[in-house]
Amino acid sequence: MKYLCIFLSVFLIAVVCRAEDITISADADRQEITLDGQVTLTITVSGNISNIPQPDIPDLKGFTSYSSGRSQNLSIINGQVSSSVTFTYILVPNNIGDYTVGPFSINYKGNTYSAGAINIKVLPGNSQAQSPSQPSVQSSEPIDQGSNQPQAGKELFIKAYVDKLRAYVNEQVTLTFAFYQAVSLFDNPVYNPPVTTGFWAEDMPPQKKYYKVINGTRYLVTEIKTALFATSPGGFTISPARLEASLEDAGRVFPKDPFDMFNQDPFGMFKAGKPIALQTDPIELEILPLPEQNKPDDFKGDVGDFDISLNVDKNTVEENQPVSLKIKIKGKGNIKTISSPGLPDIQGAKLYDSGSSENISKDNYVVQGEKVFEKMVIPKKSGSFAIGPIAYAYFDPVLKDYVYKKLDPIVINATKSKDEPSEKTDSIPLAASKEEVRLLKSDIAYIKTLPPRFSPKDNFLYKNKIFLLMNILPFLILIAVYLFELYKNRLKTDIGYARSLRARGAASKRL
Repeated sequence: MKYLCIFLSVFLIAVVCRAEDITISADADRQEITLDGQVTLTITVSGNISNIPQPDIPDLKGFTSYSSGRSQNLSIINGQVSSSVTFTYILVPNNIGDYTVGPFSINYKGNTYSAGAINIKVLPGNSQAQSPSQPSVQSSEPIDQGSNQPQAGKELFIKAYVDKLRAYVNEQVTLTFAFYQAVSLFDNPVYNPPVTTGFWAEDMPPQKKYYKVINGTRYLVTEIKTALFATSPGGFTISPARLEASLEDAGRVFPKDPFDMFNQDPFGMFKAGKPIALQTDPIELEILPLPEQNKPDDFKGDVGDFDISLNVDKNTVEENQPVSLKIKIKGKGNIKTISSPGLPDIQGAKLYDSGSSENISKDNYVVQGEKVFEKMVIPKKSGSFAIGPIAYAYFDPVLKDYVYKKLDPIVINATKSKDEPSEKTDSIPLAASKEEVRLLKSDIAYIKTLPPRFSPKDNFLYKNKIFLLMNILPFLILIAVYLFELYKNRLKTDIGYARSLRARGAASKRL
């Protein structure tokens, strides 16, 4: 009884000491900023308690503070629960000078735990400068038809807008979906993009994030951009975009009903989420047809701003040998829909398509890049022949007119072939000698005329007696071992049976 009392006393003392094992710390990502910068303040509270209280934030003189959310980490090691919660705040300076932020404290069961203060110096700065820890903010104002205008005190809202409401066919229209968030979310939101029927759509990564103050509320803004290219003229409607999210709602830890045990959350792990559904307004677009005036005959529908170039890998070649030809179109516009410019007939040569390749970039959210058309020209006789001229036409939406570009022809000199082919053909000749062609015959896999040998149908492995015996043998051995173990256990536990066996053995030896 004495030892039991000592054990219980030590256990209770350990529990009490562990219950008071709470720490709080405060940290700032910088202690010297300019007036147009901002500081990220992080307060971390940890201990072996399930519900960590919110820290007390004193009056932050010289700063305007915004809550940027909280994150919680819970761990259970050897049955001991420990948790830590990180509270993040954004501090925006109001005036220059030296300021002291803090101290910060929490109250738990009548005890106060504190973290030291932080000194921050605010210097004069350029209003155009931006904090290196935050994304940049665009200053251009979009065209949004007044959809989903923010309201004071609104925690979440979304809006969709375009950079222009009127565009030509195949001209880029940039659609922006913006998500404004002033509170923490329970989980990741679900984004349902709008339906863009009648448009060629190109995603424009990466997502853009920045902070913006609207009506005194600081929002984290996430933008998703999409490039749209109309395929035909007329009036089009971009359907509403939708977003589903869940707001953090810690709920009750201990329910009012003492029998409602299933709603209890002693560790704070099963927080509820308050669902919310948001929707943007539809956007009306007017797509103009391309003008018929001054339209070139060889215009193929490209819209943008482009340059064209023509290159060959050699200017002198033997007859029946290929010349690689590359036509490169580079610029801003819908690169994927660019078609190959026409080439005039080449006298004394054959022209073959070798495919095309694209290199697309989306810098500054503008679709741009280059498209290369590769062709092969094979002269059928010696002499000089010209490739081109090549003409290319596109519509420039800035100039609102067609641009016509023409490349001078490139002259190719074809010389007599050293190895005359024995037979003329219009197909592409092989760059190999007759001896090499004859050697290729050894690589041909000829069709076998005789069938291979087949095994009789009744000669299967599972019908072999030895195979069946080998499969049954392990089970027989296992049964024998099991019976032997039973025999040994009976000898150890059944004394009468063991004595009778010994007596029987001794009697047989005497007889």
